[in-house]
Amino acid sequence: MAKSGSTTKPMSKLSVFFDDIGNKSTSTITGYKSAIWHFMKFIYTMPDSERERIEEIVDQYFDEGHNYHADFKKFIQKKLADKPPLSARQEYNQIKKFLELCDVTFTAKELSRLKNQLPAGGVETQEYDLDTDAIRSILQHTDIKGKAIILCLASGGMRIGELLQVRCADVDLDAIPVIIQIRAKNKRQTLDENGKEQIITTRTKTRKGRYTFISSETVAAVREWIKIRPAYLRAVQNKANHLNNVKASKDLGDDRLFPMSDHTVNQLFTDAVVAAFGKNEVDPNTGRAVRHIHQLRKFFISQLSLATSESVADFFAGHKTALSDNYRRYTQKQMAEYYLKGEHLLFIEAPPELREMGNTMKKELADLKDETLKNNSVMINLLAKNDQLNDALKLQQKQIEASSTKNKELEEDLNNLKSEVQSAYQLLQNLSENPALLATMTEILELAQKIEKLPDLKNVLPVFNTTK
Repeated sequence: MAKSGSTTKPMSKLSVFFDDIGNKSTSTITGYKSAIWHFMKFIYTMPDSERERIEEIVDQYFDEGHNYHADFKKFIQKKLADKPPLSARQEYNQIKKFLELCDVTFTAKELSRLKNQLPAGGVETQEYDLDTDAIRSILQHTDIKGKAIILCLASGGMRIGELLQVRCADVDLDAIPVIIQIRAKNKRQTLDENGKEQIITTRTKTRKGRYTFISSETVAAVREWIKIRPAYLRAVQNKANHLNNVKASKDLGDDRLFPMSDHTVNQLFTDAVVAAFGKNEVDPNTGRAVRHIHQLRKFFISQLSLATSESVADFFAGHKTALSDNYRRYTQKQMAEYYLKGEHLLFIEAPPELREMGNTMKKELADLKDETLKNNSVMINLLAKNDQLNDALKLQQKQIEASSTKNKELEEDLNNLKSEVQSAYQLLQNLSENPALLATMTEILELAQKIEKLPDLKNVLPVFNTTK
């Protein structure tokens, strides 16, 4: 309970903003933070060392009552005009959303003026082709971990963030082909910078779960990585424990297949590119690398499309398209057949002839597995029918036994009836041979009928008075 007179410190504008935008992916949150800092840095002409005061600076900005439209327009003209069009548009949208949720309202005319300042055009970076030969060269300069990650991205079509949220339990290494479940939402427990437990929630970009497959070549690399994964976790923890600027050690209970950050993976790829090609070249106009890890996803889509279709590749890559949504109606087995059809095009290290041979063998194994499952199903059905027949036979035996017992009872009743009929017949025969006795019995029966009709006589004649 708060003490009397105490006041609760209101949330900062920045905290309220991130609370209002809801659960976004880690990369999305990072993008917003970066864009907001760039805007504040431009307004106040501050060095990056002031970034730790970002919440205080944001509150100051809104308290001072600036001309938000003029500030935003100058920022676009000075800082976004020379950026690649797509990057400029993305940062524009992030800052616009930030200002809107901080109660800054622009008219349609003002928004039109702001958009007019943005650079026109689309993708400007001239990328180098990341084909099979280039990827093979990069793999020569990675460790087991890097090889497994690169092959997973190249043969599974996943985004980096998606792969780094895959848990070991989400990978079925016994399936043909091996399947990876990509969950729409993931929660994992970890430690914050102060060593306290916290729950981190991540979501896919499309907010939908899906599955994809990885090649047999990739599976071999993943199996080798799994062997040394525990040692990797221990090594990272020991390293963190000896660094003064790291406040929380690595969580040994991290159940992700690749327990690391996207920054680590990007750096791993960049180092391999530099080792393979001498340097990490950048486009002189955009300043972006001409070889980057996201190209592995493009490689997957283009290669698989050659053997199947672009819509099938889009389905596995998680692209939001009308055609890819249609493939959600297909069974996992049907989609596996599509993948196996183009798997050989996703092999990196195997020679072309072996790629085709491996694909054919994999398909035959898959067919053999299906045939075995069908035979097992038939066997199970036969055993079940056999059990049903045995149960029916036992029931019939019980019914026969019950019928036999009933027949014996009926036979005894019949014999008793015969005996009674014989006695009655004998009595009738005796009466027929003695007319006087028959006449006497007739008179007695007639008298009994009269007495039954005259109740007063029953009281007079003691022989008929049954009350005494």
